[in-house]
Amino acid sequence: MLAQVFTVILVVDAIYQRNTIQLIALVAFELGMSAYSIIQFHQSSTLINGDDVIEAPILQYLVNAYHLSKWAEITQICVMIFSTIIFVFLAYKLYLEFGWHIYKKIGADLAMRDRYKMYQIFMMLLKFDFFFFLGFSIQYLALLIVAWWPDAISDGRESEIVKELIEHIVLSCVVSITMLVSAYWGLRREKKVHMYIFLLLCVASMAYYIFMLVQISQDPSRFIGSKIFLTFFLCVDMVLILASLPIAVICLRNFNLGLINHISHATASATSAHSMTHLGIEKISSSRRWSIE
Repeated sequence: MLAQVFTVILVVDAIYQRNTIQLIALVAFELGMSAYSIIQFHQSSTLINGDDVIEAPILQYLVNAYHLSKWAEITQICVMIFSTIIFVFLAYKLYLEFGWHIYKKIGADLAMRDRYKMYQIFMMLLKFDFFFFLGFSIQYLALLIVAWWPDAISDGRESEIVKELIEHIVLSCVVSITMLVSAYWGLRREKKVHMYIFLLLCVASMAYYIFMLVQISQDPSRFIGSKIFLTFFLCVDMVLILASLPIAVICLRNFNLGLINHISHATASATSAHSMTHLGIEKISSSRRWSIE
């Protein structure tokens, strides 16, 4: 459900911005979500394998829920695959329409168009970073509170879970939000310090995700029912960080080369034209909208 809401928001944003790169990324995202629905069905079905199902109350509850919702998960897989096919077709049609907009906005300067392309790619990566970082954080928090907290109370290990909860909130939630906000603000305003903060926090996040992946592989029994989900999100998170780091460096090198003027020129020109209509220079402002300085 959260993934579909996220997709709708990004589709609206891509159409409004006429961002062809984001459309291509959304096609890949839809294909990934279709694959994820299949993984979800497989993960649920594997809960009934093994002798621990009858002994563990939480696993017994999950097995009963699986039998009751099996038809819904199969229906979800079919709907996701069908909607993805339609989405790919519509995205292709929009891709053909948006090419001319980029030319009008940036002009014929090939170097500036390359800089603008890197800007679009990095902005798109930040949006997907936000979704997948948040997705992992929510799933792990749910695992801590729903699955591990009751057992910790019965065993007298509340302090360990509280410590792990605080570590996760700081290392995952706070660091991720700070990293993404810093990158967005640094890119929009061409602030190098903010981009350096983003690069540093990317390295810290990568170390944390590797640590979590090692924990899951070393103690898989502790993550029964969520191992595949968490591993999937961790792997995607690490791939996104590996993709974001070099693109961030490229964008950092493109600072102070005039790109920021073209990004904000359309909005500034429209505002200027509206505010100076009574001075009779709306036509001049409009004629300079797509010029390259």
